[in-house]
Amino acid sequence: MSIRIRSLGVLLAGTAACLSPQAAQAMQAPRQSYDLPAQDLGDALRRVALLADIELYVSAPSIAGKTAPALRGELTLREAIEALLAGSGLTARFEEGSVIILSSAGAPAAPTSEPAAIVVTGSRIAGAPAAAPVIDISAEDIRNAGHADLGEVARSLPQNFGGGQNPGIGNTQGAANENVNANGASTFNLRGIGPNATLTLINGKRFAYSSVNSVIDVSAIPIAAVDRVEIMADGASAIYGADAVAGVVNILLKRDYDGVSTSVRLGASTDGGNFQQQYNLLGGSAWSEGGIIAAYDYSRGTAIRAKDRSYAGANNPDSTLYPDLSRHALLLSGHQSLGGGVTLAADLIYKRGRMKSATGFTVAQPLRNAGLEARTEFETFGFAPTLSADLSGSWKLNVGAFFGTDTTDGLSQNYSGGAPSSATARHFFNRNIAVEAGLEGRLFDLPAGAARLALGGGYRINRFSSKIGTRSFARSRRNHFAYGELLLPLTSPDQHIALAYRASITAALRYEDYSDSGDIVTPKLGFVYDPIKQLRLGVSWGRSFKLPTLYQQYSGYSALLVPVGGFGQGFPAGSTIAYALGANDRLGPERSENWTFSATVRPLSGLALTASYFRIDYKDRVAPPLASGAGVLDNPIYADLVTRNPAPALLDTIFDGADGGLQNITGAPYDPARVVAFLDARDRNVARQKYRGVDVAVRYDAALGSNRQLSLNAGATWLDSSQQLLTGLPVTDLAGTIFHPAHFRARGGLTLSGNNFSLSAFLNHSGAVTDNRRPAFIQIKGSTTIDLTGRIKLAKGTEIALSAQNLFNSKPAPIFTTSPFDTPFDTTNGSAIGRFLSVTVRHDW
Repeated sequence: MSIRIRSLGVLLAGTAACLSPQAAQAMQAPRQSYDLPAQDLGDALRRVALLADIELYVSAPSIAGKTAPALRGELTLREAIEALLAGSGLTARFEEGSVIILSSAGAPAAPTSEPAAIVVTGSRIAGAPAAAPVIDISAEDIRNAGHADLGEVARSLPQNFGGGQNPGIGNTQGAANENVNANGASTFNLRGIGPNATLTLINGKRFAYSSVNSVIDVSAIPIAAVDRVEIMADGASAIYGADAVAGVVNILLKRDYDGVSTSVRLGASTDGGNFQQQYNLLGGSAWSEGGIIAAYDYSRGTAIRAKDRSYAGANNPDSTLYPDLSRHALLLSGHQSLGGGVTLAADLIYKRGRMKSATGFTVAQPLRNAGLEARTEFETFGFAPTLSADLSGSWKLNVGAFFGTDTTDGLSQNYSGGAPSSATARHFFNRNIAVEAGLEGRLFDLPAGAARLALGGGYRINRFSSKIGTRSFARSRRNHFAYGELLLPLTSPDQHIALAYRASITAALRYEDYSDSGDIVTPKLGFVYDPIKQLRLGVSWGRSFKLPTLYQQYSGYSALLVPVGGFGQGFPAGSTIAYALGANDRLGPERSENWTFSATVRPLSGLALTASYFRIDYKDRVAPPLASGAGVLDNPIYADLVTRNPAPALLDTIFDGADGGLQNITGAPYDPARVVAFLDARDRNVARQKYRGVDVAVRYDAALGSNRQLSLNAGATWLDSSQQLLTGLPVTDLAGTIFHPAHFRARGGLTLSGNNFSLSAFLNHSGAVTDNRRPAFIQIKGSTTIDLTGRIKLAKGTEIALSAQNLFNSKPAPIFTTSPFDTPFDTTNGSAIGRFLSVTVRHDW
């Protein structure tokens, strides 16, 4: 089950003042067998709540640094909770299906603090039930899986697809607008729509965009500072604004940590290359009115070269299949109560790193005789302060700001004949500034509880500049926004209505005004219905949008003059055609309509089964309107792209605006009288894509006695997606084809844990895809891998973990390539890493 920890001030404002006798009686029975050691009070309370299948509400500062006594015997829930709280200065209030931890005076514990966790359920209203399933990945889950950073967490999710080998992108693979990765960033890519269509937050806040994409690099966040990750794979632009087409990912940092923790991780791929070193330092202090944590992470991984992999024989031996990557990351996060219900909090992130890669143009010659070496350096900074205040009448005010920058500098050096030839420098710079204010609180009372309202607004500006060789541009995008969201509870457990245990409706509306795209309004509706306590049904509908990146929109286009040739028939000899391709400053927003239908059933204590159906109708996607120019002048489908017998003035305007002016490849002087047509093949809002599928998940936690627990966690996704480039053209498959997500992905695992150990095993499967690039289609086999992780505590505060990822060394299937430059496998669905073995030593001081 999902245990939610929220601020008590918000919870108590929305619940009845007195506990019903029926609820109190329910908390007394039945008795449960407990065998828990003395441990952190928060961990003990969560364990008891998990076993009892109830929701726990407690503020983190109230339990920070407190230890619970050992708990053994046959006890009711009330007896167990009260035994854990003995001597802590805290008491418990029991309601049907939940327990609330209070101060000894009966007031909410630490009422002036912010919520102990920001829960992303696609809502701005604290405590609003989620109409779409929320995936919760804890720090313990991350350690049990043997993951070293959040990029590995993202790549392990069945709902997430690489969109290209992440952080290294294969050559000549996938759509350039989605698979560009200029600085080794790791990103989430829900549903395989593209990383720009997944909104990623840190503690509920946007951070600086990375390189040419409107994403954040999750590898910039030290893994030691992460408390958990929450993922909602449902459109949420009405709540959060642009980019939340496929869903929202919220990375939640540890809030209160007392002490110092260090860790060292060493590992390598057994086939060669990819030797990884990682060093973490985490320190923090918590006090009654606040806390601070600081984390530092250094990681270095060597390159994987073609000579290290048996399936890369068609490549130059020194070509890299995975980049050499090093990174320093620093994080600071703190909060302080200022009194009077006012709290100040802030998060700061800094990352600096380097990436090196190489590509040989031939197989036999040394790479520096005919090849390319690329070196990239990157730096990210972000600072996000927040001021919150508890107002009268259960209302809460939040005011936040953000300032962040991301810089990428690179140099691509070509070699010919054993000496350097041409070189191209790259520079990308993002600067993001935002301010936002919001109110949330009780609007009025209904029989089922309080109706709640959230409203707010803000201003954002994104500045992007790019320089590639001699081509450069700089642009800014500004937007104002306002939002409102309403929660209406329809029934509640306290009403004891048959087949209506709990029900509620949420409605949201968001208005945005962009400097280069005009006004955008997005609505969202959610309905949650629990006919009985053990069953939850949810329906979510909404509209979302994504703006083209500034690089997509303003990076410039090329203009060419070519013989009319195969473009059309029946033209006089010597006729030419002018055409433009590349970025387009007239691009507008991409828009989607999202539906999610879900059901979660909890038939047994500790067991949750979830299934959901999703559908995304995504239109106005930015894409080049032509796959090929063959016959375009004779095909009425492309009439909107063609201007016949263009005026010389129009041609002059097109040529003058192009990067480098007109590129005349006709072999004859430019003569406007011979130009029979102008073909505008620049990117447009033309493509329509449809995504639909099913997610299933199982989570089961069972106490085995002797302080041992068995946990089962499994999930799978079936995805079907298609695209129509222009009206009148055929619909083509996306999912299940090369360089796109497989139809089916799954991951499931078991974890056996005790006081001093844990053992985890995971099975991963990705389905086959079809290589449809040639007339004879070829099926590329899927992959099945097994991961093992074991953790053991050797002494007080010391833990050693051994991990084997891809234990049986499954290798990606080789694919057809046309040159040694091409990556020899499908990097969207496969990886060159192979079997990876690692050891991690951690000590809590």
